[in-house]
Order: sequence, then structure tokens, then C-alpha cells
Amino acid sequence: MTEKLSDIIICEKCGHENKKEATHCISCSNQLRRDYYKGLWLKNTIITLILFLLPFIILFYVINFEITIHFENQVKQGLNYSVDVNAQAIKSFLDERKTDLLSIAKLDITTLEQINTKVTFFNSFIIEKPWFDFITVIDPDGNLIFSTDNIKTNFQDRIYFKKSLKGKFYNSGIFHSDVLDTTAMIISSPLKNRQGKIIGVILASICLKTFYDLMVDLRIGETSEIFLVDHEGIFLSPSKLGGKVLKEYGHYKEDQNPHSGIGGILVHRDYRGEKVICAYKKFDELNWYLVSEMDVEEALAPVTRLKNVMFYIFLIFGCFLLFSSVFFSRQVTNLLKTLTSTLKSALDEISHKKNTINTINVELRRRLSDCESLSKQVRISEEYIKNIINSISSGLIAIDKNSKITYCNDFVKNFSKEKEIQMNSDLYKLFPILKNKEIKNQIKNIFSKKKPFRIRKIPVILNNNNIILSIGGFPIMDIDDITGATLLINDITEHETMRTQMADYEKLSALSQLALGAAHEINNPLLGITSYIELLLEEEEDVEKKTRAKEVLDSAYRISETVRGLLDFARPTPPKFTKISLNKLISETLSFLHHQPLFRKIKIDKTLPDAVPQVTADINQIRQVLINIFINAAQAMLDAGTLTIITNKVKFEELIEIRITDTGVGISKSDIKRVFEPFFTTKKGKGTGLGLSISYSYVKNHNGEINIQSEINKGTEVIILLPIRQKDKIQSEVIE
Repeated sequence: MTEKLSDIIICEKCGHENKKEATHCISCSNQLRRDYYKGLWLKNTIITLILFLLPFIILFYVINFEITIHFENQVKQGLNYSVDVNAQAIKSFLDERKTDLLSIAKLDITTLEQINTKVTFFNSFIIEKPWFDFITVIDPDGNLIFSTDNIKTNFQDRIYFKKSLKGKFYNSGIFHSDVLDTTAMIISSPLKNRQGKIIGVILASICLKTFYDLMVDLRIGETSEIFLVDHEGIFLSPSKLGGKVLKEYGHYKEDQNPHSGIGGILVHRDYRGEKVICAYKKFDELNWYLVSEMDVEEALAPVTRLKNVMFYIFLIFGCFLLFSSVFFSRQVTNLLKTLTSTLKSALDEISHKKNTINTINVELRRRLSDCESLSKQVRISEEYIKNIINSISSGLIAIDKNSKITYCNDFVKNFSKEKEIQMNSDLYKLFPILKNKEIKNQIKNIFSKKKPFRIRKIPVILNNNNIILSIGGFPIMDIDDITGATLLINDITEHETMRTQMADYEKLSALSQLALGAAHEINNPLLGITSYIELLLEEEEDVEKKTRAKEVLDSAYRISETVRGLLDFARPTPPKFTKISLNKLISETLSFLHHQPLFRKIKIDKTLPDAVPQVTADINQIRQVLINIFINAAQAMLDAGTLTIITNKVKFEELIEIRITDTGVGISKSDIKRVFEPFFTTKKGKGTGLGLSISYSYVKNHNGEINIQSEINKGTEVIILLPIRQKDKIQSEVIE
């Protein structure tokens, strides 16, 4: 039988339970105290002080550390900002001075003997550009030809003279000049005459006072300063606290140079021996470093003051906590005495019900195990259903009556601009494509009529792209009340595009069959015509008639080539590549067309440079392309106009460009998208609509490009790009 708690005494040392009558512990022989609450308040006081003071002590050091880091980072950011601002200013200044010098480095003279004609120009330049001390012109032997300052020396051995004489712009950086007997910065450039030939060197001295004035100290502190050093750490500019240019190091002379790499922020000793926070950045071209520094003592002075304030606050709080702990410990101890007495009685009663509670606990554990197993099965089922929904290649969205999203699958993200979809967000805010009036009305009808809807095809704009959607909506019912709706969204753009392409393919197939039949019908009588004219040429002796007959025969041949173009369009054949002169082909084509009635009132303006190289091409196909475009241009100029043809080689590419411009009626934006379609024409009742489509096919046969730009009532420009060489093509002959 379990003993009552009121009948035992627990040993304070080992925790053994002893009978109420015992005076010493039977386990450790420790004397048992019946009233052990006497020293409890002292233990409670000590523990309370430890529990409360220790976190505050840790907090004090954490806050001190964080504040120190915060202030140090602020100073570093300020120094780094100062470096970035001044580095940008210096770079801009040097780039502008380079531009200034290069702007006068090419003169409208032939020889240096004519330099005296530019004296007034140089003097005016120095006056207008006060950041230059002087400008000097030197001949290729290093002799001084002209200077705005009184300098008399030979520059043959100067590195800036040698660099610029080789055709390079050069910046000497800051150095001690024996010519000027002072610190200087020289920039130099090759001097060129009007033919672009180097006839000497022009150099300018940058005013260092103006240059140093660019470096602005942002006054982060009293000891903050900004200056330049070279790669060895030697001052290139004076510092606020006394650094001397080209005479002292920017760091402590006994320490290693801290300024290395492309830049950074660090702590080191400066030239005064003081510990400083330093931010620096490298100028790669000149091997300089721009340095901004501030004494560590000044940077962390606010931290020291704050640390002292915090210490006194924590001291006062500690004293208050000590007195409070003593007072409340006594109160708690007295309360514990009362509670312990009451608790002993309660525990005696509870011990009798222990077996019943144990039985209940066993049953609860069994039921809890069953609940956990059931919960696991539910989670697995939910995850399985979620994976099924996410595997659907359609967007699924569930919304409530207020158009708030309650659920969606992963695929629906493809229709939103947001990367993550938040539940309870507004449907139309996350999916702007659903703001379409028809879609919104159908969604409203779900809630008002409680009926599903289906939009089989509706165009929308997503991320500036036109897409076609199929949307279905279904009500979510709870008995007779509708609680929400489910939207099913499908992107059917590819399906519709494929369906349109299949229709186009069927149309082109029919057109090809029609073209084949027409070509064969034309070829048969045309063969008889050409045969008759060839016989006539052999028998005719009159030169003029023979010439006219030859022109007719050439026209018949071109008709034959056009028919062949129809055959190529319907049943493409590879072109016959030869080396041809585009300029000559253009001239011959224009000469033939110029006598036609269509071209009588048209002015032809040709720009065909001799430097345009020959190209590898099928002469008949390219001639047909030119004829088609020239005729289209003439037909666009109803009464009169100008036809301009320009050829040139594209710079840095193996391409020849042909620009054909007319001053005709132009083509509308809607029509210009279809000009290359077979049988499309803007000339109602005239033309077949095959000219540009065949031309497009011929240009593509040559791996070229053809583009059309046009404005209504202003004219049209056709740009043809043809490669000079055709890779892996056999050049069987050369046609000049």
C-alpha cells in the first residue's frame, strides 16, 4: 500500500524517503530537518538574481557588440560612399580631359611647319579649358615645335612621348617632372594631319590644383580624409592631416602596404601611426588607389559613450532587482509553506486514484495511436490528391463568392505575373487575363444562376503575348447553397496555331498544283514562239529588226524563267550559282525596262560603286527578283516619280546590300505583313500576286534576306541582303 506524503520526510541531500519519526536519513545519515523552508528564501534569492542578471549581462555585451558593429559599418559605408563618389568624379574628369585632347589631336594641316597657323586656336583652347596648364606640340624627333608655356627641352626619352608616337593615348599619372621642376600629370596623344597621318605628338599638362579640388571630403568626422596613393602606397595627393605628395607613405612606414587588389575596407595604421578605418578603390589604368580614412577612436567614440550610459542603467537595475528578489523570495517561501500543506492532503487523495488514471492513460495512448495513424492516412490521401491536381496540364482555381482564391494548382502560375500565389488573394489582381468582360460575366453567372459555363476559345494578352484560352467554370455546392466556384483554364494557343498552319499547308498545296498546271500550259506555246524567233534571227539580215527580234527572244526567255519560277514555287529546284556583278546586272535590267511605257515618266537614280564585289548567285533568279521589284515600284508611282537604286557592301560582314526606293503611294501596315504571300496583291484587277512571293523564295535560295519598309503616300523601300559567297556551292563560270 502506498504511504501518504504526510507520513514521510524527504532528505534534502539524497532525496530518500524516510518515516515521519526518523531524525537522520537511513541512506546518507544526513540530519533531517522538519522545517526546511528557513533557508529556502536565500536560495530562491540567489537563483533569481542569477536567472535575471545573467541574461541582462549577456544582453549588455550583445548590445555593446551590435552597436559597435553598427557604428563601424556606418563609418565604413560612409568611407566607401566617399570613395565611390570621388572615384566617379576623378574618372569622369580624366575621361573629359582625354576627350578634350583627342578633339585637337587631328589638325587641318599637312606638315608641322604649318603649326603656327594654329597658335591662336591653342591659346584660346587653354583659356577656355582652365584645367590645362599648357599644351605642347613635339615633332617625331622629340623637338619642341610649339608650346603655350616657356619650355625648352627635348622629349625624345620621355615615356609619354614614345607611347603617343606609336599611335596611343597616354596618361603619365602624377610624377615629379624634371622639366617643370614640380609635381605634374601629363596626357599625350599622336598628332595627325588632315590625311590622318601621325606627324608628331601633342601633350597637355593637367592643373593638379584643379584635379585635387575634385576630391571632396564628405566630412564623416574630424579625422576623416581622402587622398590618392600609388601601388607602393606613396602619396599622390596631399591629405588633410599633413600627408606630403611623393614624399611619404599613406600607411605606417614600418607596416606592409595595406592597399592591394581592386579595393576593400580594412583597419590599419596610417602615416601618423594612428589606427584608422580605411576604404580604398583601385584605378586600373593608372595603378592608383583612392583612399578614404577615419581614426578608429573617433569612429567608435559614440559607442564608448553609449557603453557608459548602459553600464549605469544596468547597475541601477541590478540593485533594484536585488532588493526586489529578497522581498519576493520571502513572500514566495511563506506561500509555499501554505501550498505544500494543502498539496500533501491533495496528493494523498490523488494517490488512491493512481491506478484508475493509469488505466485511463493506457486507453488514451491507444486511441491517440489510432488517431495518429488515421491522421497519417489523411495526410497521405491529401498529398496524393494534391499531386494528381498539380500533374494536370491545365490551370485549376477555386474561388469563393467574393472572387478570393481558396485553392489553385501549380500549373495556373503560368497565367499569372506573380511567382507565388497567396491564398485569399483577389482573382483578378493575380490573373489580369481574366478581366475580360465576357469571362467576368460568365463567372458572375455561376453564382447567380448556379450553372457551369464553357468558353471554347477566347483571345487574351499575357506578358505582351497574344494567347488563346479555353475556360470552364463549375459551381461548388453545399446542399442547395453555392459556396464557391472552380475555374479550369487551358492554353490552346499551340493547338489553334497548328490548326491554322494545317489550313495554310492545304491552301499552299492546292496553289502548288494550280501553279504546276499553269506552268505546263504556258511552256508548250512558249516553246513554239522561241523556236520561231530563233529561226527568224538566223534568216533575218536587217540589223535593227534582228536587234528587236533579239529583245523579243530575251523577253520570251524571261517569260520562260518566270514560268520556271512558278515551277520552282510549286516544285523548288536548286539555283545554278555563278559569279556575277550585281551592278552590271542592275544596269542591264534597268536598260531593258527603261523603254517600257510603264517607265517613261519615271526618273531613275542609280548609285552603283565600283568597289562593290562580285557575288556568287543564280543570275536568272536575281534578275527576276530585280524585274519584279522594279515593276512593282513603277506601278506604285501612278503618274511620275523617282526610282532610286543603291548598292554597297555591308561593313564588317560578307554581305551586299541593294536598296530600291520609290516615291509611290506606299503600302499600309496591314498589307505589308502579307506582301510575300502567294497570290496576294494590292493592285486590284492587275498582277498575279506571285512576284514578291517568288522573289522572296529566290532570295532565300541564296541564304539572303529581303525586307520592305513603307509609308502611305510617301513611298516604299525594299532592302535585299545577299551573301558574297555561297558556302559549299560550285562556281561553274564567271559572268562579268
